[in-house]
Amino acid sequence: MIPVFYSIDDHYAAPFAVSLQSLQAHAHDPRGYQVIVLAQNLSQSTRDTLMAMITNPLVHLEFVTIDADTLAQIDDTGNKLRCDYFTFTIYLRLFIPQLFKSLKKAVYLDADTLILEDVAKLYDHHLAQHLVGAVSDPFIANDPVTNRYARVAIGVPAEHYLNSGVLVMNLAAMRTVDFTDHFLSLLHTYHFQSLAPDQDYLNAIVQQRVLWLDSSWNRQGDAGLAQIVHFNLFAKPWHYTNVAYQDAFWYYADLTPFAQTLHAQLTNYDQQAADQVHMQALVDSADRIAQLETTFANIRDAGVAVAL
Repeated sequence: MIPVFYSIDDHYAAPFAVSLQSLQAHAHDPRGYQVIVLAQNLSQSTRDTLMAMITNPLVHLEFVTIDADTLAQIDDTGNKLRCDYFTFTIYLRLFIPQLFKSLKKAVYLDADTLILEDVAKLYDHHLAQHLVGAVSDPFIANDPVTNRYARVAIGVPAEHYLNSGVLVMNLAAMRTVDFTDHFLSLLHTYHFQSLAPDQDYLNAIVQQRVLWLDSSWNRQGDAGLAQIVHFNLFAKPWHYTNVAYQDAFWYYADLTPFAQTLHAQLTNYDQQAADQVHMQALVDSADRIAQLETTFANIRDAGVAVAL
C-alpha cells in the first residue's frame, strides 16, 4: 500500500477532513492507500468522525499517537507556526523515518492541502539517492527579506528553499544517514531560531539531496495548474473569500461532516488584522534571525556538518 502521512491536532481536524475527502476521491491505484495520521491532542470523537468518512475501499485510515518519550525530545517550543502558535505537529514529520522503520518510502501532506490528482502519481516519483522530493516555497523566494533569510540564515538559495507541506520521503535513505538523530543533535545543540521550524531544519539538512518536483504538486497561493493545492500561511478559504481554488475546496468541504463548522469559521472569522500583524512578524523575524550569530549557515561555515 502507498503510505500517506499527515500530522494533526483538533485545531486542524476540519481542514484535514477536506484533504482526506479529496484524497479518497482521486484514489484509484489498486495498491491501496494507508493514510497514517500522526495525532497530537486529537479527541476520540474527532477520530471516530474522520474514520466514518472513509468510503473508498482502497483507502485505509489509522491514527498513531506519538509517545511521550518522542515528544520529550522536542525541547524547542519557542518557535511558532506562522509566528502565531506552537504545536508539536510541526516537528512530527521529521520523526517518520525513525518511527516507521518498515517503510522505505512515503508521502507526507500538510492538513491544509487539497488533493486534485491521484497521490499515487506523487508517490511514484523515483527518488534514487535523493532524501526527499519537494517543491520550492514562493513566499520565501519572492520577498527580498525572506529571500535573504534563506541565503544568509539557512544557507540555501531562496529558489531552492523547499516547502515541507508536500513531501515524497525516501525513508530508507534517511535512515541510512541517521536523519532523525542528526536533526535532534542540531536541535538540542543549537536551538536555532526559525521562521518555519521543521521546514528550516529540513532545508538545512537535505539541501543537497532534493528531487525538485513540478510546482503543480504543491500549488501555493496562486491559481496556476494544480495537482495538489496548499493553503499555507494565512489565505485559507475557511477564513477568507477570493482565495485561489476556493470553489474546489468548498466542493469537497461540503461532502464532509465538518462542512457546517468550516462555513461558520468563514462567516465569523475576525482575525484579519491579527493575520496582517503575524505576516509582518514573519518578515521581521526573517530579518532579525538573519543577523544572529547562531544560524545554520554560520555554524556550517564554522565547520559543523549540517547538510547530509
